[in-house]
Amino acid sequence: MTLYRTGPTDPLSDLRGGRLAELQRTFGVLQAEFERGRAAGSELTAAFLAFARPDPVLGEALSEWERRFPVSYAARVARAQWLLSRAAALRGEQPASRLSDLDGRGTLHLLGEAEAVARQALRLSVNPLSAWLLVGQARNLAGGQLSLDDVRSGRYPDWYVRPLAQNPRSLALRQVMLAHLRPEWGGSDEQMFTFVRQQEQEAQLGAGDRHRLWADYHAAAGHHAAQFAGDLVGGVERARLAADLHEPHSAGLFAALTRALAPDHERQRALERFLDVAEFNPALRLPPLFAWALYNSDRFLEPLLPRVTALLLRWANGTPQGGAGDAGAAVALGRLHLLARHWALPDPLPLLLRARDEGSREAAETIVQLQEEGLGLRAALRESNIKRTDVRHAAELGSPEMCWRIYQNFAPYREQFRLEHWQRERYLLRAADAGHNGARFELAQALRAGALGLGEDGVPYPMNMPPTQRSLDYARHLLERAAAEDHPGALNALRAAHESDWHADTARRLRRGA
Repeated sequence: MTLYRTGPTDPLSDLRGGRLAELQRTFGVLQAEFERGRAAGSELTAAFLAFARPDPVLGEALSEWERRFPVSYAARVARAQWLLSRAAALRGEQPASRLSDLDGRGTLHLLGEAEAVARQALRLSVNPLSAWLLVGQARNLAGGQLSLDDVRSGRYPDWYVRPLAQNPRSLALRQVMLAHLRPEWGGSDEQMFTFVRQQEQEAQLGAGDRHRLWADYHAAAGHHAAQFAGDLVGGVERARLAADLHEPHSAGLFAALTRALAPDHERQRALERFLDVAEFNPALRLPPLFAWALYNSDRFLEPLLPRVTALLLRWANGTPQGGAGDAGAAVALGRLHLLARHWALPDPLPLLLRARDEGSREAAETIVQLQEEGLGLRAALRESNIKRTDVRHAAELGSPEMCWRIYQNFAPYREQFRLEHWQRERYLLRAADAGHNGARFELAQALRAGALGLGEDGVPYPMNMPPTQRSLDYARHLLERAAAEDHPGALNALRAAHESDWHADTARRLRRGA
């Protein structure tokens, strides 16, 4: 069964072209087929993945679809999918404790919106499995909240229990629940194991799906062991077991072996295993840490580049089976250029420009880096109108490094873009808010010196008076965030401060630049 019985096979083209009646018809037919048991849930999920593209411009078109069809289940699921993809792009792969203030706020806001829209869709279908899956995925990104006793007793959340009653053989639903129990999201290995054993005992799934769930469990356990717990040997063992149970998990084995600094021939074999299966499976998407492992494999990667780049191009462009194009694949292609400019690689710039236009901060940063790398120190430091335009693009997308650059070298940007003098401090705030430790330290010390104050809207403004309590509270927060990432200045500032320095009536006023 194809995703679209009639009409185009590219839902994003329909959406951008305003062909909303066609979208409504084709997705309505597919949902109706699913509700009658004539289409698989996986087919419906694959169709909605077309909207998993964090392009801010899509928001208005998706809202218009809802306005035109106010009781459309598909329109709401599509918008929830889009919101979730934007949250996932901000969240990234890093631990929550490493998220910047800016990304943390943005992620929570978008997750709340995604869940709210998905829950609105629940009343618009007799079997809203796709909407329930999105609710579960939003909860996963926000962090799991179940205890081991909850799992043992079967006290699962409504987004799992209610759709399971209607879809007792759904593997996708169980995969989302398994992800909810991952250790790095608040669960534990024992919670995951207990859950998978329950599925084995209940025997609602077929043998093949139970086999796949065990593979996913070992893959999740191996990822946590290698990337979070520092257990490199255990991480490789679990990743190898996962790959033996389900070949696409060989991407995780490649990453685990890379993290463990395994011999090149072992890592190359794991990469080849993944390429062998990925080349013939258009539904596979860019795996976590796959690009990172590629960047650390330059000693043996060159002979495999034609196969690797073909996959990256496929993921960057998107497919009907695999969903929307992935900006991460465009970034990976760009960074491979940075890794070895003598390699014969396709030009990444068109894909990076498209990803930047669709809101990818990493793509915007990579465009700037491509201008600078390999040019020599003097050329890399040279400014130009074109380069400043690209730097500002990245800064407007929240790049901490590019915001910091503009703050430090504000005069030419002010002249080229006709900025106001007070906007310099805004770039400092953006850099600090987005996680640049140098900016965090600079802003914190300026606030403690009374050279800057914080307005009611949280925006810094120039002043010359003792620091306010609002300023001191934020300064302490910034220093603590920077110190948690081992910034020397922040560590020294916190060690030198007395408790009285954090209270406006007793604080010692610093000299700016101290």
